[in-house]
Amino acid sequence: MKNEIFTILIAEDEEASRLLYFEELSDEGYRVITAENGFQVLGTLEDEKVDLLMTDIKMPDMHAMEMIPKVREEHPILPILVASAFKGMEDDFTLKGFNISGFFAKPVDMEGLKRKIHQILAEKLTPVA
Repeated sequence: MKNEIFTILIAEDEEASRLLYFEELSDEGYRVITAENGFQVLGTLEDEKVDLLMTDIKMPDMHAMEMIPKVREEHPILPILVASAFKGMEDDFTLKGFNISGFFAKPVDMEGLKRKIHQILAEKLTPVA
């Protein structure tokens, strides 16, 4: 699979984490776009074709729990991965209702994240019978 054909949007307000995700996923060959908050995510999705969104939960200006429903209005099948330092968020019923493709507790296991992204994006290339 040629990763460069895929664009990943990373929403993370912490600069060090945002840079780490950018470098690690760029090194895997993905085109990576970053955003610092939910408003930037919504603007980017208006202007760019994005294959996967990875978002932090708690961000300034627009929390992911507010942003994700807005994303779903225009992009109902966009794969979304969520990362959070809040323990137990993966069991949050509201989050489950957003049709999330995966949850990662912070600090994120980068190798596990890369495997999950590869799996999700490989499925996008698989023809539906």
